Amino acid sequence: MACNANPSGGCSSAEGQSTTSSGFASHAEGFQTIAAGVGAHAEGSNTYAGGDASHAEGIQTIAQGNLSHAEGALTLASGVSSHAEGNLTVASGFASHAEGEYAIIDGVDKLTMAIGEASHAEGQATTAVGEASHAEGFNTTAGTLENGLGAHSEGFNTTASRQAAHAEGFNTIASGLNSHAEGGSTSASGNNSHAEGSATIASGESAHAQGFQTLASGPVSHSEGILTSTAGFTASHIMGQSGSANESFSWFLANGGIKAKISGNTGVGTFTGGTSLGPADYAELFETVDGLAIEPGYFVTLEGDKIRPAAAEDGYVLGITSAAPAVLGNAGDTEWRGKYQTDEWGRPLTEAVRLEAETDGLGTVTLPARTEIRRLIHPDWDSAKPYIPRSERPEWVAVGLLGQLQVRDDGTCRPGGFCLPGEKGEATAAPSGYRVMRRTGPNRVLVLFR
Repeated sequence: MACNANPSGGCSSAEGQSTTSSGFASHAEGFQTIAAGVGAHAEGSNTYAGGDASHAEGIQTIAQGNLSHAEGALTLASGVSSHAEGNLTVASGFASHAEGEYAIIDGVDKLTMAIGEASHAEGQATTAVGEASHAEGFNTTAGTLENGLGAHSEGFNTTASRQAAHAEGFNTIASGLNSHAEGGSTSASGNNSHAEGSATIASGESAHAQGFQTLASGPVSHSEGILTSTAGFTASHIMGQSGSANESFSWFLANGGIKAKISGNTGVGTFTGGTSLGPADYAELFETVDGLAIEPGYFVTLEGDKIRPAAAEDGYVLGITSAAPAVLGNAGDTEWRGKYQTDEWGRPLTEAVRLEAETDGLGTVTLPARTEIRRLIHPDWDSAKPYIPRSERPEWVAVGLLGQLQVRDDGTCRPGGFCLPGEKGEATAAPSGYRVMRRTGPNRVLVLFR
């Protein structure tokens, strides 16, 4: 039987049946193989090594690019230095790698393809389009030719279409720059956004949506739980179920509407239900007359807007100094009380500030143009000066104005009786005054102050 080997290239060799080595120093072996490139190697059955220093092996594989390698069945390595392996895979990008196999989707054959430079596609029907992108799993796509550098898709039917985007799980889409979508049917379309869980959408810049059917549409917003939405508000955070934010820079708890809210603009907390507190008294901070601390458990009175221990002859008792009030007013714990301008009644003065859109180095809008309502800073506020909270300054003392409070006594007070200030702010028994509930120590009783 004639082998029909054809070593037509200089210094080439052909062996097997119906093989051709037409490239200089090429080598063809097996059945109906062709080594056409310089230094190329074709082996197996019906393989073609057309690129210089390329290698085709297996059955019906093509190594078209220089320095490429095709192996398996019906694979194509057309990119320079590319590698295709498996079944019906294509590595067309420079230094790309495709492995795995094709799949039939909606009646159409879809190959596994590594198109972008240095891209990697593996699994079934995966496509790595962007430069240095990676697609793995089933029917996944990583990147685009225009903007898919470093994109990564994995799982089932996932798409990571922008630079450095990452999609994983089932039917997820990461279309924002540097975005991340994971879970099931989630979408991260905002730049630098993150969507996780089931059917969540993070469309705001740097937004985060998690849980079930939540929407984080405001820039740097966060929605979690079930059917919650930040409704386009900037830097808002909502959790719970079935509710939408209504203010920027604020926190919300939802359960069929908003049940609790803390406004980041005013600092006001709002609750639709009751509030349960451990301690018993309502107190406010007052400054002492002499600038010195007053220990808890003393009756105090006012001199102007400052306090001192009450005496028996004082006609007015403000309250009892408190160690652990349930509510503390006039505190100023977080910042200087005069930081912001107000009207004569203490209402905040604000201004509308127009902020232009922000872009990255590629001209992509990373934060859209917007208008923010900001409080006016008082000209006397010095940002460089450290602020010491009133609660940490000895001259500011918590005075219980309502509730159950302990007070020091001279030993004469009896449960069920009454008391009033005696010497140096201590309680003493009286026919009327403040009800003594019980004794809590040798010189201490619990009274109801109101």
